[in-house]
Amino acid sequence: MIPQVPLKYRAAERWSFGDNEAQADDLAQKVIDGTKTATCANIDDEGTPVVGEVYVVVDGRNNPVCAVQLTEVKQVPFDLVTEQHAWDEGEGDRSLKFWREEHQRFFEEYEMFAPDMPLLLIKFIMVEAF
Repeated sequence: MIPQVPLKYRAAERWSFGDNEAQADDLAQKVIDGTKTATCANIDDEGTPVVGEVYVVVDGRNNPVCAVQLTEVKQVPFDLVTEQHAWDEGEGDRSLKFWREEHQRFFEEYEMFAPDMPLLLIKFIMVEAF
């Protein structure tokens, strides 16, 4: 049975993490487990998320998993992302080396990588699992 999004979150934007179904499932579970408490995004025309906003995290099939609330949003160049941020993203072995390799691969797929590209580093807390 697919979880229903509580009414108070129905207007919230949906987020999935990763670039394939298996990765989205894994990372959504890491949010539930408390391993993943951060993410990053390239800067685009869709606007910058704001501290306090709530998003619904979905799995690889777009099923709602939980709601998260943003606690920090800051702009940092790719090459200045810290080990702590890599750890907070909770991916792979949680090292900065893994984080840089994986995120460079991801951004290169979309032809948008540059070592000094500005990123939005976003921290969040899970507020409710569905």
